[in-house]
Amino acid sequence: MFPLVIAASDVAAQTIEQPPVFIVGQDLDSIRGYLGSGCCPRPDGLTAYLSLRNLRSEVHGYGGIGVDLDGKPIALEHSWGAGGVNAYKTATEFGIDNLAAGLVLNDLQALIAGGYDANVDQLRHLFAAVKGSVHLRIGYEFDGAWNGDYRNPARYVAAYRHVADRVRRLADNVEFVWQASASPIDDVLDGGHEDIERWYPGDDYVDWLAFSWFMHPEARPSVPVDHPPHTPRELAGEVLAMARRTGKPVMIAEASPQGFDLALSTRRFLSPVWDGPAGEGIEAMTAEEIWEAWYEPLFLLMDENRDVVRALAYINCNWDAQAMWGPPYPSGYWGDSRLERNAALAERFARAVTAWKSSFE
Repeated sequence: MFPLVIAASDVAAQTIEQPPVFIVGQDLDSIRGYLGSGCCPRPDGLTAYLSLRNLRSEVHGYGGIGVDLDGKPIALEHSWGAGGVNAYKTATEFGIDNLAAGLVLNDLQALIAGGYDANVDQLRHLFAAVKGSVHLRIGYEFDGAWNGDYRNPARYVAAYRHVADRVRRLADNVEFVWQASASPIDDVLDGGHEDIERWYPGDDYVDWLAFSWFMHPEARPSVPVDHPPHTPRELAGEVLAMARRTGKPVMIAEASPQGFDLALSTRRFLSPVWDGPAGEGIEAMTAEEIWEAWYEPLFLLMDENRDVVRALAYINCNWDAQAMWGPPYPSGYWGDSRLERNAALAERFARAVTAWKSSFE
């Protein structure tokens, strides 16, 4: 079991010189809604997603990069069913300097052998358009059961390193992010718990450690499971311990209140393997109850681990309106995390982000 807070005296902690970074995503409509509402603090960075295998495929929207084979910007906002993506637009149209890019890897054996080097090289057009830093999440959520391509740790590490080595030749504004899912549902699906360090590509290939955050820290399944999972608290603790040992900053790379609908002020079941049929079990909640159930624990985690946690990437989207995440919920129920749809929560979120960032001044 892993505690959420591991005292610096318990490990070989190192001083981390990294100012706090607040990021918002994850599709273009979600970003436009957040920024257009003026509800909350202006972010330091924005999120986009890319499919490495498709970066040179016109049929597949050039993998979401937003440029053609010659590097010329295109208007297309490609969608895999989770909102429009065009990373070039994300990097250039909002006046926000930094980009957090989730890079999906496939066909790892061919990638390692150099079969996708031309695709990696396409990234140079995007990197050149980013005024600030690119936080490149290579093969993010490597430990997730839903990412079967990453199941072999040695192959994942070789693929990650291959991409990183080539990217280093393309640009000097890229920071590499190694992101665990830290998901108890993954433990349920896998029937046990993995040692995430088997997927670690090494200190020379990682600038940030990261994890996803969708539940309450003490969340446990309320339906029978064969193998009781670790809690989000314990899973996050693994990443935090590694960060203190290696002296790397931590990014909460995907954060969203799964199961809550901020517009309707409700909560529903997430998944039949966790709490019940996805989307059922509707419970009305006040803004205060939603804050206490998800947002307050998130900011407490960040405060208690402020020695290493230096970035928060919030997903501000109407999951329920997107084909990948909406009815009939093949990927579980996610809800609606748009802060602009709940004034009370938006106001508290704004104050919390501002206080967190100010605490490092």
